Amino acid sequence: MTGHRADDGADHRPLLHALPSGGGSTALFATWARALHPHAETVPLELAGRGRRIAEHPPQTLTAHTDALLADRTPPPGRRWVLFGHSFGALLAADWAARAHAAGRGPDLLVVSGAAPPWLHSTAAALDLPEDELWPALERLGGVPDQLRANPAARRLLGRALTADIRAAARHRPAAPAPAGCPVLAVRGTGDPLVTEALGRRWADASDGRFDYRELPGGHFYRTGLDDLLPLLTAALTPSAVR
Repeated sequence: MTGHRADDGADHRPLLHALPSGGGSTALFATWARALHPHAETVPLELAGRGRRIAEHPPQTLTAHTDALLADRTPPPGRRWVLFGHSFGALLAADWAARAHAAGRGPDLLVVSGAAPPWLHSTAAALDLPEDELWPALERLGGVPDQLRANPAARRLLGRALTADIRAAARHRPAAPAPAGCPVLAVRGTGDPLVTEALGRRWADASDGRFDYRELPGGHFYRTGLDDLLPLLTAALTPSAVR
């Protein structure tokens, strides 16, 4: 907020770019704009191959996703912004943050949810399965919405992006952490079978030295979904926390 008058008519809230889990769309963040309105301008990002972009071919590598995000969605220097990602989206957010930081346009905060640091472990490798095994595995994690469980046609439609994301994530194995140049907040569910506490805490290696680790009840998608993160994000987005 420093350097701006409170009454100059501009919106000085940070932009919160939100990246979904594998195969997910902006529907995962349907409630976020209203819930976080006083604290951030929420920008759910629709990736190729899903939602409004269902006709597009999803990139086959995580780097290709990041190339597009870096070029098209990185705010200009001086604009405060925050990156959030869950699972596959967390890997995208971390890669984007590091590359934007290297270009002098890094975020003010990186929030990684439900993901292990890719230089240590691939959570996606356990899900790189044939389609007839993949959907049951996702159901056990709580990652299949009710409307998809009994709709094979919808699963086939979304399966292309889902499998592409899982394979891209499984093959994204950097040799070392890339610095995000900002504080990092890592979150996991206490019962998440894909991410241990020890792995979650190692996201500190990508931070600028300011790091926070939190756990929420539930599994890979918490108790009721990503909306469970909203109180934690509200606290993390206070002006004293994002600067």
